[in-house]
Amino acid sequence: MIHITHYISGIRSGFINRAWLAIAISLFSCGASAEIYPVSGVWIAKDDRFPGSTALACLLLKQFGVDAVLTQPFPRVMIFSKDKRFEMRGDFRAERTIRSVKGAADGSYQITESFRGRWLPFSKRPFFTLKIVNATTIAITEGNISTRLSKCASSPSL
Repeated sequence: MIHITHYISGIRSGFINRAWLAIAISLFSCGASAEIYPVSGVWIAKDDRFPGSTALACLLLKQFGVDAVLTQPFPRVMIFSKDKRFEMRGDFRAERTIRSVKGAADGSYQITESFRGRWLPFSKRPFFTLKIVNATTIAITEGNISTRLSKCASSPSL
């Protein structure tokens, strides 16, 4: 024999379970806040051995595109666009997607990335430190290697 109290409590527990399920689904289905890099545009590594090489590299890149980077000796190039970073150096190309940005007290940013949008939970998360030196210069530190990059101007002059 079914008592009305069992039936009502069954309805309540079913409702409560469905409510928790709806809350969980809504929390996990909401879009995460999109992280973006603190800089944008095309940046080229400074090479002190060749004065003016940054301006020339920017001009070549604008005239001939990415093929200029791949066909001849060229400084390291980074392109920051919203949540993506493209890096080219010699015959090396990489596309990375930002995971998180954490600001530090010294004004630098610790940036965690994944390769081409993928990240495996058991792998070590790649990260680097980005410091904005001024409006046209940034410093990238990966491990114990630091590189200064200059921003390509929209209309370079030689």
